[in-house]
Amino acid sequence: MSKNDSEIPEICPNCGSPLQEREGKYGKFLGCTKFPECRYIFDLTPPTRIMCPDCGKELVWRGGKFGRFLSCSGYPQCEFIYNPESKNQKEIKCPDCNSKLVLDISSKGTYLKCSNTSDCSYELLVTKEKKIECPVCDGYLRKRKGQYGTFFGCSNYPDCRFSFDPEREDKVLLKCPECGHPLDVREGRFGKFLGCTGYPDCKFILNLS
Repeated sequence: MSKNDSEIPEICPNCGSPLQEREGKYGKFLGCTKFPECRYIFDLTPPTRIMCPDCGKELVWRGGKFGRFLSCSGYPQCEFIYNPESKNQKEIKCPDCNSKLVLDISSKGTYLKCSNTSDCSYELLVTKEKKIECPVCDGYLRKRKGQYGTFFGCSNYPDCRFSFDPEREDKVLLKCPECGHPLDVREGRFGKFLGCTGYPDCKFILNLS
């Protein structure tokens, strides 16, 4: 399902400049051609079709300081939210077969997929960002902000307390999520980043700023 063509703008409502289709880590969107002076965007990702388990209205994507999450379109009357990164929250159901939706992390990105994989192919893109595997368990690393700057913590915390601080000298071997080569902390014109040692064959990078 796609957005109605009549709802898609051609001109930026903020500054009157043309809009251009682009693709980011959350999928396709229209961005203002005056970027970075104008930061208007129009989301082109299709409707989720997922119903709120509390009130039955459709869930929509919203963004916050801790990332992207699903929120009830009936807000503020209904305050249900579903954060794909969190555990121990209420189940949401597949809009096609009513089976439980589960988080699937692969080399293509992170998706919410139907648990009934034998009969249903529903999936919803969460982010196209590649995930770095935790070297201790089956989790993946999430970028976090701490008292002493940016570090990486395991998604299975507190069950797994592995962390990686790019400022420390005792480096831990992290594997590139695209090719499996070791990652190395490097510094460029925009600050420090994790870069694949398989460069130039593999150009994976993760900004640490």
